[in-house]
Amino acid sequence: MNGITAEGLLVLQKIAKACAARPFAEAQAEQLCPAALCRAELQLALLELREAGLLELRQKLWGERLYQIPESHLPLLHRMLFPHEPVQAVNAIKMDEEAGPELSGELFRALAFIAEEGLPLTAKGAIHKKNISRLAASLTLPEEPLKGLFPAAQQEVYPFPLPVMVVLDLLLCLGLVRRGDSAYLLETERLESWMHLSGKQMSSLLYGLVLSRYGQPDPAGQHFRYLVSSADYPTEMWFALRDILERMLGAGLAQDHDTAALEASARIWLTGLAGFGWCELGSTEDGAVCFRWTAARPQLPPNGAAAFSSRSIEVQEAGDVTEGSLGQEDLSQQDEIRQAADSPGFIVQPDFEVLVPAECPYSHRWLLAGCAELQHSDDLWSYRLTREKLESAAEQGMSPEAVISWLAAHARGGLPAQVELSLRQWGKGIGRTELAEAILLACRSEADGNDIAAHPRLSGLLARIGPLHFIVRSDDVEAVRKELGAAGMAPPKRIAGQEAQPGREWPLVNGSRTGDIAVYALPVHGQATGLFAFPAVQPLIPLNLHATEEAVLSGLAAVPQMWIKQWRKYHATTAQKVMEQAVEWGVKVRLSMEGEVCEFIPARISRNPWEVQGALLLTKPDRVQEVRLNAADWQEMQLMIPKMRRNSSSA
Repeated sequence: MNGITAEGLLVLQKIAKACAARPFAEAQAEQLCPAALCRAELQLALLELREAGLLELRQKLWGERLYQIPESHLPLLHRMLFPHEPVQAVNAIKMDEEAGPELSGELFRALAFIAEEGLPLTAKGAIHKKNISRLAASLTLPEEPLKGLFPAAQQEVYPFPLPVMVVLDLLLCLGLVRRGDSAYLLETERLESWMHLSGKQMSSLLYGLVLSRYGQPDPAGQHFRYLVSSADYPTEMWFALRDILERMLGAGLAQDHDTAALEASARIWLTGLAGFGWCELGSTEDGAVCFRWTAARPQLPPNGAAAFSSRSIEVQEAGDVTEGSLGQEDLSQQDEIRQAADSPGFIVQPDFEVLVPAECPYSHRWLLAGCAELQHSDDLWSYRLTREKLESAAEQGMSPEAVISWLAAHARGGLPAQVELSLRQWGKGIGRTELAEAILLACRSEADGNDIAAHPRLSGLLARIGPLHFIVRSDDVEAVRKELGAAGMAPPKRIAGQEAQPGREWPLVNGSRTGDIAVYALPVHGQATGLFAFPAVQPLIPLNLHATEEAVLSGLAAVPQMWIKQWRKYHATTAQKVMEQAVEWGVKVRLSMEGEVCEFIPARISRNPWEVQGALLLTKPDRVQEVRLNAADWQEMQLMIPKMRRNSSSA
């Protein structure tokens, strides 16, 4: 924030305290004006902040204009505008809320469930209760810690178990799932990109979405969420909640909140993070609530919660990294991704259990989920090879031979002999018979049937099962249709009783490739695609700095220059005109009163008798005093014109 004027910083601090990164009406800006600034200084400060990208102005369809600090800048503002003493760690003696399973693993479970069983919709557009129950049973995310993260109105619209609600909302926001006409469907291209991210990248993206979508929407709640996300609270160290709340209250970041209400909101948020596997709650010897981040703590996205909404996560090559382009955490993450890509994979145990170390790529875990039962998806992932899952894989396009070959190629140390023998033995019984829907060709007469049976180019495409009927393989339908058409016996294009069915192949059967995978990026309108309704992002109002500054002091050239440039005493009538001009522009007036020079911010004029009401800025003591003055109460005076940004170099 180098180069921001003192007035700009004052305004930014006042807005941040009152609104955090929540939008507020343009008319509310004057209410947030610091007491020591006049209206013109406020307007110029708002322009300065917009020019610096620290404040945005957007317009709704019906014309209402809203200011907002970009949420991505909130961590920076906390560091720069609200400095504090180093945070002291405490000793917890009791664990109250343990960390749940990692959220990225729960999303993985939900994706595997949708790939295998689907998530169909009823005629009314709701998910079948049976499928909701089965999806909830496949997740290990606990429900109790999630209570309070969402308004009751949202839960009434989607009466799902809370874990299902969270997981489905996030999958839609990430663009990994979309709502179709009859079912929720996987977006395989984006899914493939997602599976080539590291676990830390997934957690960082998920944390950004959780920060911006869940929790209480008030400014104090938003301040708390970003404060505890800062580097002031390292992993594996306990911190007292009351210390954080006292810091907020002392800095003015919890306006209109008492300590009890703020603590209740903070506990709900931390309990939710514990449910997602990111932190734990405990208590000290005197009963004070404390928390600590776990080793699974997600990194706050480099530019805040919204950082990934407009850019993708890219892995820079060593030659592309410039000084300052990546922080130390980013560098370690890049190393981790490269290690994951080069890792030998998983470990197949003689008892058919498959152990998946942390560095194993998610693309391998996804293919494992297609041919083995996922058992644990927390610290150490594990699967189990079973005959039932081998059969399921065959039904979804992965033959036993392909599964065995892939397992052998990616397992550390290869497949144990007895495991490979059992898999091959199971595979012998798979695919030997098949139930299929046959296409029946029916003839009008036995003579037509005889003609078709005698047709030389149809002999290998049909199997006669009666005088009037033939069986046609699906692959040969078009060839049979063509020959029958040429023979003058073309059947209708529509096949009676047949409905189009979606493919059942396991997505990304070739997902272990790494050469041409598209880089994952959040959908542009990801926030609007989730289960919960979020207001659409309104268009930015373009910044025309020159025209807007001119509007702040309109008619400047027509005002006598001596009012601006000279420090002098005027006749009472002229003094009144000078003061009225100050009110019109919203600028300060420098006054001499009883031998002392002070600044005055006039607010309104009353007549009969003439009087001006406003704020007198006193230097001794340093305070603002509301006063009423008449022209006889001061001697010398001068209009104080704020410096324009566009003229700052010449000034």
